[in-house]
Amino acid sequence: MKAPYLLFAGVLLLASCNADSSTSGNEVSNALTPSESGVSSKLQPISSQETKALLAQQADVVILDVRTPAEYEAGHLQGARLMDIYAADFQERLQALDPTKTYLVYCAVGGRSREALQLMGQLGFQQVYDASEGFSALKTAGVPVE
Repeated sequence: MKAPYLLFAGVLLLASCNADSSTSGNEVSNALTPSESGVSSKLQPISSQETKALLAQQADVVILDVRTPAEYEAGHLQGARLMDIYAADFQERLQALDPTKTYLVYCAVGGRSREALQLMGQLGFQQVYDASEGFSALKTAGVPVE
């Protein structure tokens, strides 16, 4: 009687291991899942150094600061738009953005930007990077701030 349960548990364990390894090291689990339009999405966390390189190479990246207005006023990345993740209209403001553009999201330490990244993926955004180490690490890496 224990054999079917052990077999079932083994299958579940293998399936969960395969799901975790199906994406590359630092991509979000839905990173390359096709959207309804058939276009694949690329949603991934990147380091502060990778963020600096991305911004140097691609001038058209839209930078979204998902911190609070007080945090934003205390300092933010050069050219960043405030998109307070705690605002009641946050999702509506995201939906008003062009999902075909390239975006960089960041917050203080990475938690809120990860949430924003996941929501943007659900909304069909195609190219979103999460500066996962947060604002202080970005400043230390030499990313321009205001």
